[in-house]
Amino acid sequence: MPINTSNHTFIVERSIFSNTFPELKEDRLRVYLLMCRVVGAKKDGICFMSIKTISNEVNLTEHRTRKAIEWLCEKHFIKKVRRWKQSNVYVVLVTPDYDPVKKQYYSNEDIDRGRLSMKDTLNGYVELPVEVMAGSILRDKTLWTDRKIRIFGQLYLYHWIDEFGGVDPKVVQVKKNTMYISELFSYTIGCSSQDIISVIRWLIREGFASKAKTVYRQNPNSIFKEIQYIGDAVKTNKLPSDTLIDVIRMNCIPSLKLKNAIDRTGGRIA
Repeated sequence: MPINTSNHTFIVERSIFSNTFPELKEDRLRVYLLMCRVVGAKKDGICFMSIKTISNEVNLTEHRTRKAIEWLCEKHFIKKVRRWKQSNVYVVLVTPDYDPVKKQYYSNEDIDRGRLSMKDTLNGYVELPVEVMAGSILRDKTLWTDRKIRIFGQLYLYHWIDEFGGVDPKVVQVKKNTMYISELFSYTIGCSSQDIISVIRWLIREGFASKAKTVYRQNPNSIFKEIQYIGDAVKTNKLPSDTLIDVIRMNCIPSLKLKNAIDRTGGRIA
């Protein structure tokens, strides 16, 4: 399946796509992800959206939208800034610290939401194409369950097309049409490997991901002689010592990441 590229991305902290915040679900999760998408990668985190616009985007009543926003503000995921005779402005914050025993949320408002500061403070993030978080994914809770959204986000977290040709095969491994999921992936999501496999297969059927046959070759410059991704099988002259590995590849990729992969492999990407 051909790769679609995106020139516009937005960042979501990796903890959002895990079981770190058990109360961040359903309406709350969708409103939060919408705001992240609108903010994009802006450091200030400012989101200019009316209640009506948010409601329309996530297919909720205005009452339910307000309730979700109230919770997000109360738990320090976003901040409401009131403006005189204008719609409120919402600021997406760095996700709060959470104490699961006390069920308490502690604000991280003082941390800048820029890429470097988030990395420096160990607030890892996923960079997603804007296009993948549009349409039914936020509007249809029957089709797109919370679990599907979180697994989808985790796949993008481990999706390094320049390093692995797709999702890290140590996280999702495909051998002879059988899929294996790492224990870390299952633990992070909080569900079984079979549940994750079912969602990945659904994503492939729906055109959000595909399987790609890649070539890995031993790194001659490494003392450990580990194998590394050098290109897709259909575009690479395979050596007898090479290893063919099937990886899961997301079908919409930030254009800069694809460019880096093309440069690194010498254009050996289908």
